[in-house]
Amino acid sequence: MKKILRSLGNLLLLLLLPAILLFFFGFFARTTDEYACAIQTASQNPQVIAATGEPVTAGLFAWTPYFESGGGLTQGAFNTAISGPNGRGSLHAEFFRSPVGSSLYLIFESGGEQAVLYDGAYPCG
Repeated sequence: MKKILRSLGNLLLLLLLPAILLFFFGFFARTTDEYACAIQTASQNPQVIAATGEPVTAGLFAWTPYFESGGGLTQGAFNTAISGPNGRGSLHAEFFRSPVGSSLYLIFESGGEQAVLYDGAYPCG
């Protein structure tokens, strides 16, 4: 009986680790203000609308290669699919916010072409 419980406990740990990693690298960015700002900015961009149609919707995952937040500093990046009734593409966002400055850089890729959608101060309040 103890072997069975130990095996079940090990199996639970093996399943829990990938779930935590999937949340952090695939879903966590979706909970940030930076994600909401980037999606809002992209969904109102004429280049994105021309490629995807309206409404523009974000994909399920927002893959995060890095994210740091603390002490008034937030910086990171994510990639997500965006689509509409006429097509799809991918959005790459890099962001930085601190008490002394901010930036947001958005690239949209569709059909093998890339376009810079935004490169400037963080536009969302």
